[in-house]
Amino acid sequence: MAHPTKRSWTNDDIVRLIELAENGSSAMRAAAALNRRATVVTKKARELGKPLEGVRLLKAELRATDPYRQDV
Repeated sequence: MAHPTKRSWTNDDIVRLIELAENGSSAMRAAAALNRRATVVTKKARELGKPLEGVRLLKAELRATDPYRQDV
């Protein structure tokens, strides 16, 4: 599937990305909200000094708080 070569970031997009990052959104959720690829959203968030939560970290936190988890 071909992706557009480049789409500029508007001020509204940047404000929305900052809000999502500050609220603890994952890269995948932010990408869906902004209708952009996760890699592009992650890169822009880092450039803005607002890194997004990684999916691995979120899943690890969920596993750690799962009351039905039966590890040794």
